[in-house]
Amino acid sequence: MEIEIKIRLPTEEDTAKLEQALGGNPARSEDQDNVFFDGVHKELIKNKLVFRIRIINRSGKGPIAVVALKGNAVLIDGIATVEEEEEEIDIDVAKRIIEDPNLIPGAAKSHRLLKKIVDRVPCNDGYSHMGRFRNERRKFEWQEYIVEVDRTTYPHGTAYEVEIESADPEKAKARLTSLLQEHDVAYGNSQRNKFENMLLGTLI
Repeated sequence: MEIEIKIRLPTEEDTAKLEQALGGNPARSEDQDNVFFDGVHKELIKNKLVFRIRIINRSGKGPIAVVALKGNAVLIDGIATVEEEEEEIDIDVAKRIIEDPNLIPGAAKSHRLLKKIVDRVPCNDGYSHMGRFRNERRKFEWQEYIVEVDRTTYPHGTAYEVEIESADPEKAKARLTSLLQEHDVAYGNSQRNKFENMLLGTLI
């Protein structure tokens, strides 16, 4: 179970102010291309499952691709819980799947998590894209936390968000919101996760 706080920032200006408060220069940065898949009859989403392949271009390192399966996501008062499993996949295989989702069953024969997805919810009539967005993620080391500052670009606009993964989310949230208030950064609780914003055409 992954537990994160998710705080929405309204503007680029507020996002830049937070980054300055965190020290200005991130420890690491990533350019993420997120592509989501389902069966043609939406078999996965009907089972409250989300299947994503993410291509990650990392600062100072070569690109990688990661398969993720998420389930039972809940977001209340800016605190998100989700069951999540991830596994790296050969980047060329990932790119071919993105071009043709119906390669998924064949690729699953040699990839543990893809096989789990295919076996758990059969999609006998094939697979299709659900949507896609890009995310620029900057990771800052602050106190005992890794603070992730995201600029997410959808076809319908850009959203700004800050995330912290923590086993004690209430404590992490209190510290972060105190920092935001101290530096006069406008903020609010995220009301939807990135996948939901993509699906529903929102930025909240």
